[in-house]
Amino acid sequence: MNLTQKTKIAMVVGLVAGAALLAGAWPRRPVDTSPDGIAAREILVRCAARPKSERTVCYQEALKDRETEAGVGGAMGLLKAMARADQQIEREGHALAHGIGINGYLLAQEVAGPFGQCTSDFASGCNHGVIQAYLESQDAVDSASANALCAPYRTAGDSRSRLFQCVHGMGHGFQMMYAGDLPKALGSCDLLADGWDRESCYGGAFMENIVHTIAPHHPATKLVESHQHELSGQSPFKALDSTDLLYPCSIMEPKFRRPCYEIQTSAILYFTKRSIPKTAEACGTAPEDMQSICFASLGRDISSRAGRDAAKSIRYCKQSGERHLGWCYFGAAKALIDWGSDPRAGMAMCRRLGDAPGWELCYRGVGEQVANLIVDPDQRIRICEEAAGPEAVKVCRLSAATLPPEMFRTDTLTS
Repeated sequence: MNLTQKTKIAMVVGLVAGAALLAGAWPRRPVDTSPDGIAAREILVRCAARPKSERTVCYQEALKDRETEAGVGGAMGLLKAMARADQQIEREGHALAHGIGINGYLLAQEVAGPFGQCTSDFASGCNHGVIQAYLESQDAVDSASANALCAPYRTAGDSRSRLFQCVHGMGHGFQMMYAGDLPKALGSCDLLADGWDRESCYGGAFMENIVHTIAPHHPATKLVESHQHELSGQSPFKALDSTDLLYPCSIMEPKFRRPCYEIQTSAILYFTKRSIPKTAEACGTAPEDMQSICFASLGRDISSRAGRDAAKSIRYCKQSGERHLGWCYFGAAKALIDWGSDPRAGMAMCRRLGDAPGWELCYRGVGEQVANLIVDPDQRIRICEEAAGPEAVKVCRLSAATLPPEMFRTDTLTS
């Protein structure tokens, strides 16, 4: 690097740091002088000049430009640098990653290439976007094509992580393909031969049902609006209902209830103006066998609201009350891990709990994610051994399938 290049870097870093201090918006973090870091700061300065309501669109435009030049991988690298520099972009990362995946498919007009270039960052939003864009471009999907789409990720000896992102993305995509007709999307998920695949697909459909309502500027929502699929004379399904906080779960047949309640608190928080106590109260009115699922959903949403900060996640979960507190920790720990596919993110939260009520369900959540992400049993054990004490290690290992299931203490893990 010559003197002129160094001077330019110093000027950009100085300008951005000065703007951040004046705005009082950026946390004090180490300055990223990598090419992506410098580009990210230039984008943040440029987008900061726009009205607040237009900044997300500005970020999307910048990422799209990078993707056109450097592909999905280049855009994801830039998004990660932008998120490191600005906490607001970190919070919006999943939706922005969806946009990268959508654009990746639109540029390539095929699934395998862009899906393979996506990373697991931001809860694998990029992978979801690729599948969404593919399915939204189709008029219909039959059983053969539905089962073939994610078959390449059903590899013996591999974790189910990428397979999950594919079939979950199918649920998002079916919901988009049928322009919000949730029953029709769920029916398309039933084309999948494997029960685990169907369940994962249902979850994606329910998630997209909520996103379309509460996030009108989401890249997926914009894609649907641009294509405006016809519904063959059918009336669109009513997505949410402010007078019934458990809708649509409250009208679903039994096989759909669990995946519906796994995401429902995103809708409840929307209607309660983000009130954790009111959302917990609504979860408490769910059918008895769905209440723990609803509180785990609240834990997931809490982790996002807390900016994926373990201490804040614990503090917010305590606002949900004592009865299902452990399930809130369970959901939060799993979400912390899912954001970057890093089990230690959830482990750090559980260790903070010590022996406080709910600690076992927290470690159970960690163990389940370890099992989903990691194939090697020895590596699973090594991660679980980072838990705080022998009992915590045992709970993690049981959930990570490295100890016999009969060793579960069901009296503490089901309440």
